[in-house]
Amino acid sequence: MTPKNSNIRLEFDAEVLRNEIFDVHDFATFERFWQRFEHFLTDRMVVGRLNVLEAHGLIPSEFRDVAGRLAYSAGDQEYQIDYDQIVREWMVTTQ
Repeated sequence: MTPKNSNIRLEFDAEVLRNEIFDVHDFATFERFWQRFEHFLTDRMVVGRLNVLEAHGLIPSEFRDVAGRLAYSAGDQEYQIDYDQIVREWMVTTQ
C-alpha cells in the first residue's frame, strides 16, 4: 500500500480525463489512461511542468505490473498499489 505521505499528485484540467481514472482496474486500463494523460499534457505544451513535478516525486513513473498490482517509482521511492486504490491514494486535481 502506498504510504499516505507519498504525495502523488496528478494535475490536469480535463474533467473527462479525470473521470477516466475511475475506470482503471488492471494494468491495461491503467496504461490506456496514462497514455491519454501524457497526450493531454503534450497537446497543451506543459511537458516541462510535468518534468518538474516528476523530479519532485509528484508524478509517478516507470510503471509495471507486479502480481496484479501497479508498481511505480516516485522520487527515490518504489511503491506498489492495487489498481482500485489509485483514485483513493493519489490526489487527482483539476485546474
